[in-house]
Amino acid sequence: MKKKEMVLTVLLLFLDQGTKWIMEILLKEKNISIIPNFFELELAYNNGAAWSIFKNQRIFLIIIALFTLGILAWMKKDWVENKISELAYPFLYGGIIGNLLDRIVFGHVKDFLHFYIFGYSYPIFNLADIMIVLGAILLIIGTWKGEKDYGRNFSRTRRKSKNR
Repeated sequence: MKKKEMVLTVLLLFLDQGTKWIMEILLKEKNISIIPNFFELELAYNNGAAWSIFKNQRIFLIIIALFTLGILAWMKKDWVENKISELAYPFLYGGIIGNLLDRIVFGHVKDFLHFYIFGYSYPIFNLADIMIVLGAILLIIGTWKGEKDYGRNFSRTRRKSKNR
């Protein structure tokens, strides 16, 4: 991992952990309505993953996060680097590690962003979740861009060109 990617990962991780810490203090007593009937800050402890799937499966979710980090590191070594992928990996790493730390240290993930969309109470989430989704979208775009620039087998093409 390049130095600037490492710095961005650490900054995103601090942003995630810092907001969780601040929100836990700020929202201990009550929720804060930002936009009535649309968006509020509400502290919730999630013992599962998105939409509370795998509830109370802490060890399983820790293993999945570690496995995912390993797969990402393995993928990155053959990745065609472009500006998009240089952003994708830090966002993925920062988000995954942020929620992983919560699970390891506290036994649950701290969530605090709560939206109501057309009367539907959307599951509460946090900045790490946003980072993971954004990182995944960037990775897909980066893959598409890499295929467009380097052809279908872009990772092998790029590696061969580096060895010449």
